[in-house]
Amino acid sequence: MYITVTRLHLKGISKIPKFSWYTYKSIRQLNKAPGIISAAYKSEDYCTYWTLTAWESVDNMRAFRNHGSHLKAMKASGKLADELNYISWEGDKIPSWSVCMQKLNDHLEEQ
Repeated sequence: MYITVTRLHLKGISKIPKFSWYTYKSIRQLNKAPGIISAAYKSEDYCTYWTLTAWESVDNMRAFRNHGSHLKAMKASGKLADELNYISWEGDKIPSWSVCMQKLNDHLEEQ
């Protein structure tokens, strides 16, 4: 299973409506994506959002990431967010949010 975790911080609350629109469109695409095993998201505060997706393969994740509404959202992220971080890894089970957060924070500290 291929796990991907993202954290995005918006430039401000004025970006929430546009971000919400891109999120809605991306979720619609995600619900139809081949190879998706699980998807979850959470907000840390008004401007910080996390995603956790589990895929059958890295190829399934890349096919989703590089097409359609999600690709449009990624292209717009530079105007909406001042921070966007991610980490991916192979795993046997869907991790808890605390594991995801720790993995991403450790990864950022290593850079």
